[in-house]
Amino acid sequence: MLLFCMIAACVGHAAAKDSLSNYALPDSLRANGLLAQVHINKISTKKEAKAGIQADGLKLFVEADRKEQDILFSFPAGAIIVTKGIDVDEEDGNSLEWEHAFAADKPVQLYIATASDSALNYTLYSGYVFLPDQNKWKLIGTCKVNGKWGNIKSASSYTANLKKQPGALQIQQVWVQRGNGSLKELSATAAKAPVLMPFSNVDSIQQATFDEKVIQDAIASGKTDAKEKAVDVYYSIVKEGTGKSVAVTDTVTVFYKGYLFSDGSVFDQTKEKPATFPLNRLIRGWQLALPYCKVGGKIKIVIPSGLAYSIRTRSPKIPPNSILVFEIEVVEAKPQQ
Repeated sequence: MLLFCMIAACVGHAAAKDSLSNYALPDSLRANGLLAQVHINKISTKKEAKAGIQADGLKLFVEADRKEQDILFSFPAGAIIVTKGIDVDEEDGNSLEWEHAFAADKPVQLYIATASDSALNYTLYSGYVFLPDQNKWKLIGTCKVNGKWGNIKSASSYTANLKKQPGALQIQQVWVQRGNGSLKELSATAAKAPVLMPFSNVDSIQQATFDEKVIQDAIASGKTDAKEKAVDVYYSIVKEGTGKSVAVTDTVTVFYKGYLFSDGSVFDQTKEKPATFPLNRLIRGWQLALPYCKVGGKIKIVIPSGLAYSIRTRSPKIPPNSILVFEIEVVEAKPQQ
């Protein structure tokens, strides 16, 4: 009953042609994601049925007829496309579209994730679809909306069905993702929430190939001096250290600066004091490259997206599928206690 005290919904009748559910999200939820499960039945007409979710005016939905099924991610005028998934097409400058054949007996999960920057006054919105056959997520794309920051303020789910097939597409469950990462159901069906992590990427192999080419082209053109390779991470020793070599099992104390390979935008850095981390809890790219550096030394590493944050909407300054660069000075490395 507490759910109904917190979240108001206006739900259309399940058997109707169209259905709309509006959810009022209190600030206490700190909503930063919206997730829905859509059931797709076989459609026998050329007319299209639609079902999806909407967060702050951005829509992620299934569009289907008897011939094909598409996932569309549409956003308001003025939004800037930051990233689009592999084989995703841009439509009319304000939407992204991906065609895929979904099995009729397996529900499709749609997910909108956000990351907001209050200082620069913008929010990233990313659209994803879960592919049950591969048990992996597909990134549709990410857009940047300026002049908007904070938690998701408005959310809804909807269907636009056919007269002859009023149940062609059905919204089965809807969840809101809270600031702590947990999911709270909005649809009141008592369904078990899906597990979002690990956030596996169905396009990981193709994306790795793409990232490799981008880095190799940068090396060939002299845009990066990180030419040595450790597995799939590139690095260069900026300053040779005199201490022991770093081990993956160490806790490291470092000064660092992290920025995007694409445009040099700094997303994180230490200032007056160094930071201390257990190395084996950091992103894979750090674990692969930092053992090539000794204490007292400095290393630059270029990390393909798959060894960084992959398709996750990690922060407003790190769009999905970002190749990252870190300049790291190792102050100390000690075995973990």
